[in-house]
Amino acid sequence: MTGEAILIIEDNEDLRDEIVDYLCRRGHAASGCKTLAEAHDFCREHDPAVVVADIHLPDGSGVTFCRDMADTYPDTRWVLMSGNADLVREGNRARTSAFAVIDKPIPLRTLDRFVADATQRRSR
Repeated sequence: MTGEAILIIEDNEDLRDEIVDYLCRRGHAASGCKTLAEAHDFCREHDPAVVVADIHLPDGSGVTFCRDMADTYPDTRWVLMSGNADLVREGNRARTSAFAVIDKPIPLRTLDRFVADATQRRSR
């Protein structure tokens, strides 16, 4: 398992658990949060290598979270995701440091490649 923390921020518990379980089985140190407040605490404690955030969350926008946290965590790679095509377009237009903005549901193997690539870029 890689020692670098991977955070999945997703309010849908089943989807969050599925992604975290898959990434853990692939050797990543993945954890999940359902809100941005929980994610903020996690980031403070773990300085994650990768954050995969839903764009629309109960307590705010993953786009705004990415934008606000990027200065504090400059080595973190950000992946934004949404099942809403309009939100994906919004995420792509936003001036963030997002490594990728993707449609949900994303095939888990594809997400694993994003995470692996983002982790490798961080270590450079």
